[in-house]
Amino acid sequence: MKISKKHVYFVLVVTILTLAGLEIAARLYLRFGIEKSSSKKFRFNYYRVYEHIPGFHEGDKNGDWIVINRNGFRRTKDVSIKKPPHTYRVFFLGGSAAHGVSSRAPYPIRHIYSNETVDAYLEKELNQEFGANSVEVINAAVTGYEVFQHTEYLMTELLDYHPDMIIFFDGANDHYTNNPDYNYLEGFKYQFWKDRLQKPSLLGLFDYFAFYMADYSALFRGYVGRKLETDALERTYLQRTYRDYKTVEETIENHKIAAKKQFLRSIRMNLDLLHHENVATIIGLQPMLVLRDTNLLSATEKAFLHKDKNVQILYPTVDSELKALTSEYSVDYVDFNVAFNDLKYKNQQLFIDYCHLSPLGGEVTANALLPIVRKKVAEWAASSK
Repeated sequence: MKISKKHVYFVLVVTILTLAGLEIAARLYLRFGIEKSSSKKFRFNYYRVYEHIPGFHEGDKNGDWIVINRNGFRRTKDVSIKKPPHTYRVFFLGGSAAHGVSSRAPYPIRHIYSNETVDAYLEKELNQEFGANSVEVINAAVTGYEVFQHTEYLMTELLDYHPDMIIFFDGANDHYTNNPDYNYLEGFKYQFWKDRLQKPSLLGLFDYFAFYMADYSALFRGYVGRKLETDALERTYLQRTYRDYKTVEETIENHKIAAKKQFLRSIRMNLDLLHHENVATIIGLQPMLVLRDTNLLSATEKAFLHKDKNVQILYPTVDSELKALTSEYSVDYVDFNVAFNDLKYKNQQLFIDYCHLSPLGGEVTANALLPIVRKKVAEWAASSK
């Protein structure tokens, strides 16, 4: 059968129109369906697995709710590597809860703006006390990060900024594991490029092409985002961080074994490093909705509350482990679950989902940190005179 030019043109036009329609649909879905940017937020990092893309922003016609500055920090202002004179510099590290992210389905969508994060509240309060621009609280948290990635971040970048204090805000991503056989670094689930680099394939070449095209196309941006999620789920199935045990005692004992060679070891490395660099440190255990007194929950929180028995069982042990370790190093420790269970917040929404903070939750967290940070800044200010 002879194929005429007319047939070729027809197929070409239909293909172009189909792709254009899919692109428009993808942009509409990202913007109005899940309210996400059509641009990529992350890129590969040799040491930390992935990092923010400088200059990323996400928002709508009313303004941006997320801005990544040229340093890769969640901050509207850029940060000079050389610390300004008479400035106390604090870095706030953690995962998505520290970063401040929007909730998404099945939770009601709620965006967290740059002035609603923990670091923003803390910086504002401290500068009101000590003078404008006297304290920088810089949000260097990255969604999905575990403690070992903070170590790499400190060594490769953050210590060059000459911080006076580091605040760690962790818990949900790696503190409640109970599988002693889990390989803490090797098993990190967000290693999208690992197999594609080590085991090249045709599908890997397509993913590489899609990752490139995601800079220009919402359709490919959606594909890459979905691919990253499914890849992480597959890795989670391959290396389980949690196991089911017959008794509570078995769960706790296996957690203790795992913790010593996983997140506690990484925290110890960070404390050793920062002690050597003479940087003040606060270790924080992030709050979780499942650990909040159900009698205090707002109506919205009650609607999406789900019980995580593993977290509930292991919380007292994790708290004790962190208390013991921080006591050994003589550094400050804050369990933010205590503040979130204060009766004065009864019926007030502190979470937008299972662990991410509402604007009020961010403020409560900042207020819990304030006495410790205020004391350190006051001591610094007195010694600088």
